[in-house]
Amino acid sequence: MVGKLTPDNMISASRIPVLLGLSPYQTQNELLTEMIQRYHDKFEPTFHGNEITEWGDRLEPVILNEAAKRLGLRNHEIHITKPEFHPDLPLAASLDGLGVANGTIKTNAANGIYCMTADEIDISTIGVLEAKVTSAMPEEMPAAHRGVWQLQAQMMCGGYKWGAICVLYRGIEMRIFVYEADAVMQKRIEDAILNFEKRRKTGDVYPVLTSDDGNAAYPYAEPDADPLDLNDQPDALTAFEDLMLAKEAKRQAEADIDMAEATIKEYMGNHDQAHINIGLSRYQIKWPMRRTKAQPEKVVPAKPEATVRQKTLSIKEL
Repeated sequence: MVGKLTPDNMISASRIPVLLGLSPYQTQNELLTEMIQRYHDKFEPTFHGNEITEWGDRLEPVILNEAAKRLGLRNHEIHITKPEFHPDLPLAASLDGLGVANGTIKTNAANGIYCMTADEIDISTIGVLEAKVTSAMPEEMPAAHRGVWQLQAQMMCGGYKWGAICVLYRGIEMRIFVYEADAVMQKRIEDAILNFEKRRKTGDVYPVLTSDDGNAAYPYAEPDADPLDLNDQPDALTAFEDLMLAKEAKRQAEADIDMAEATIKEYMGNHDQAHINIGLSRYQIKWPMRRTKAQPEKVVPAKPEATVRQKTLSIKEL
């Protein structure tokens, strides 16, 4: 593992699932905001890796060498120190590995090999190897964000005709998903990149998907702007009615939870455990003592003044 090789201000192959709205970790608007901030040297990353990513780095050469063995590669490289760049698009890729075999490969589930785009795939030219580590259960088709679109973008950058996603599941089972270059997928990637670059220049945001995504799309408010009248916006009216109903349902649910816990606690008294049956299910209820460790007095470090947009909507009946 040689680390990230691609420029920070350019779309990389690993970001393609985000660009297509297929990532559970980041939205299109968050990526757009990040790239605009990077262009102006104002982006401050909040994620610097964790134990999961560290294990991924450590296990990468093990995964790639095992994949090369199972695929029968006669030559493979896993210490690639230069990124690949698409000849026409602002797209770059860091490759985990490259390899080449003598002929074709077929699905061999007993050996963890799955040919995804054809019954038999020619791997006699140089292809891309992408290593992944996940706590997910083994799949017969990897999730969209687990290398599928990344691999196609990597093939686009280097002009490769095949590639393999080599996934170690839960640390105990490895599966290798072999793909051919897919013209339809690669055209979708191309269109998404061109659309993104247009939005980066114009500032046009993507449709807002979640409340947090709204903050990413519109991080700044204009306090002096006139109040916006939403009464002639049917979708906004429906959303507001849904919001008020949901808030009332949440308040009622919280009150129901509190009353139910109060009743159960009164029955349990000084007991720290109880059992109860509901239908065919048996439940254990715990109400134990909890010990907290002594902690020294903490001094909260000073923070510079900052202005950010409020996360939630404030609602007041007029």
